[in-house]
Amino acid sequence: MIDDIVVVDRASKSFGPKTALSDISFRVPPGQICGLLGPNGAGKTTLFRLLMGILKATSGTLQVAGLDAFEERVEVKRVIGFLPDEPVFYSYLSGREVLALSAGMHGLDVQEAMARVETLAQRMRLADDLDKYAEEYSRGMKKKLGLLLAMLHQPRLLVLDEPTNGLDVESTRLFYDLVNEEAAAGTTVLFSTHLMDHVARLCSHAVIVNSGRVVEQGALADLAERHGEPDLEALFLKLTSRPAKE
Repeated sequence: MIDDIVVVDRASKSFGPKTALSDISFRVPPGQICGLLGPNGAGKTTLFRLLMGILKATSGTLQVAGLDAFEERVEVKRVIGFLPDEPVFYSYLSGREVLALSAGMHGLDVQEAMARVETLAQRMRLADDLDKYAEEYSRGMKKKLGLLLAMLHQPRLLVLDEPTNGLDVESTRLFYDLVNEEAAAGTTVLFSTHLMDHVARLCSHAVIVNSGRVVEQGALADLAERHGEPDLEALFLKLTSRPAKE
């Protein structure tokens, strides 16, 4: 039996009187591309921070590759590649220097890592810009560099927060290709997006959260059959609708 890469069991997170996540549970097996869906404020970013060990759950457990996401967060960072929605880089380093620094911090052979990432940079149409200051990159270029950083150490789990924001049509297609190849090679992918067509094209499964709770999860085909709604966007709106204010 293959162990699940992500195991979230009755996890909750509160910030003072505010509850961001409440008793959520789900699992993601190896090689699955799973969409984490929810409206703004649903708790997706908080969940990513819990998985990264940046935050500690108020209750419940979160495991990544059998490791406690918070208590073993140093080890967890070795198996996770994380792309935030708004990547931020040192203003005085070039894209190439950012990658080399990250490779060294991961304990990788820098030359080998840079040779591998150079190929990815060429595929993502970023190779010609690696020697420019990363802080001067456009939003799309920062997303590409962030993706290269996430994939640099060949993680078992890619956690991607709104990964295609700022990418043009060609770069988005290249991103699709890379993610599919990674999943085919056994890498697990968990990503959030508000673009339902991207989920329908890329994901096999989804976890839908609303107001800090999981309201539905499973294979996309199963969700459509269960609710009698083949259109993912319509299903999402149905599950996350909020009462209109009077």
